[in-house]
Amino acid sequence: MSIPNDAAVVSFYGGLGEIGANMCAIEVDGKAVLVDVGLTFPDAEHHGIDLILPDWKDLIERGPEIVGVVITHGHEDHMGALPFFLRDFPGIKVYSAKLTLGLLEAKLVEHPDARVELIEVEPGEKVAIDDFELEFIQVTHSIPDGMAVAVHTPHGTILHTGDFRLDQTPIDGRVTDLPHLAQLGDQGISLLLCDSTNADVPGHVPSERTVGNTLRTVFESARGRVVMTTFASHVHRVQQAIDAATAMGRKVCFVGRSMVRNMPIARELGYLRYDDADIIDIADCDRYSPARILIICTGSQGEPYAALSLMAAGQHKHVKLTEGDTVVMASSQIPGNEAAISRALNGLMRQGAEVVHRREHGVHVSGHAAAEELKFFHNIVRPAAVVPVHGEFRHLIAHAQLAVATGTPADQVFVCTDGDRVVLRDGRVERGDGFNSGRVFVDGLGVGDVGNAVLRDRERLSSEGVCVAVLRLDSRFRLDGEPEIMQKGVI
Repeated sequence: MSIPNDAAVVSFYGGLGEIGANMCAIEVDGKAVLVDVGLTFPDAEHHGIDLILPDWKDLIERGPEIVGVVITHGHEDHMGALPFFLRDFPGIKVYSAKLTLGLLEAKLVEHPDARVELIEVEPGEKVAIDDFELEFIQVTHSIPDGMAVAVHTPHGTILHTGDFRLDQTPIDGRVTDLPHLAQLGDQGISLLLCDSTNADVPGHVPSERTVGNTLRTVFESARGRVVMTTFASHVHRVQQAIDAATAMGRKVCFVGRSMVRNMPIARELGYLRYDDADIIDIADCDRYSPARILIICTGSQGEPYAALSLMAAGQHKHVKLTEGDTVVMASSQIPGNEAAISRALNGLMRQGAEVVHRREHGVHVSGHAAAEELKFFHNIVRPAAVVPVHGEFRHLIAHAQLAVATGTPADQVFVCTDGDRVVLRDGRVERGDGFNSGRVFVDGLGVGDVGNAVLRDRERLSSEGVCVAVLRLDSRFRLDGEPEIMQKGVI
């Protein structure tokens, strides 16, 4: 498709009809601004795959000039694919907030050839780039420094919310900036791209502060060690856990590669507070009574080699769970990870640990706005057109219904999937021509080497096994000795 010169075109490369791999491009007259370049993680059907990236081949083939990339916040599903993106688009300018850039810089250490210009922006700031003006708005999410971005174009304003919620008492006091959003609504939002993850969840999401109260109760009743797992980016959750533990005389230990990497970064940048005397190394835990230890670790999604999964399997080098230990799973289940999480839960309980993991226990609240919050948000910004983003198809459908219920005309609400385009022209939005939007698999050091055909072969091997016959032939192609038959997974 040729992108029209008299319109703003939004192309969706990931994050629609799925959780993760969020990425879209907003194009005007041959120039493009990207919002997020995220990845997603494999599930059971992706044998041997490590990471899954959006397929940005369309951008390479058409060749629009990418004048900037906005990263709305520091979660992997919004920024994790950027190091791979830089292989094809070196030297691009990336705009984001301080913590997000700090986490991104640490990630790029593992990709020394990646060339990028990181530009820090703050909520309320405006940045002019060619025909675009980017305006950043503070939002509350489950990681500090979340931002929405309004992309002002000659054809209208496109507001991308990123991930957000309307917590009125966030841990850092940085609420979603409703006055700023209302002002943008007064000026006119031509197209809203809005987080849909909890669109089918009724009511409101409780404040993050409620989790802190629950953690204190759990820690007080724990007889032995407490092991808490959460996302390594959930700085506010970690802060509440540290505060609760140190108030009770427990030492805190960070376990897991990303947890050990991220927490010092968050502290250095002023988003996390703790005294060095309260933090110990995992190797020193045995020097303290179990009742004086809190371990904060990775593995909330049952990842095979994450710290919690190794503990559940009894294979962790330093932590052997016993009766009297308490494990707190302070995170949500990402769709597709249910089986892995269930496996970890069974392993933890088999070793005698008490496991606190259900949402009704109050050890987790979502970072995404529920249905009533979304209705309120729509009434604040009053968009002329809406495309629900970030969610499985059921989430997108539920969000579309909310958009219509709050006043957006039904013919201006578009349920899209990856590979779709919408065109903003003369104040109205219409569907554009689609494009091929597949997935790129990362398998070890290989990026894009494994395709669907290889995955099908791996699936067959996993379910049917393989039988190999080895025949030795002489120079006249006659059998020389007995054949060897090797069977793997075949009886």
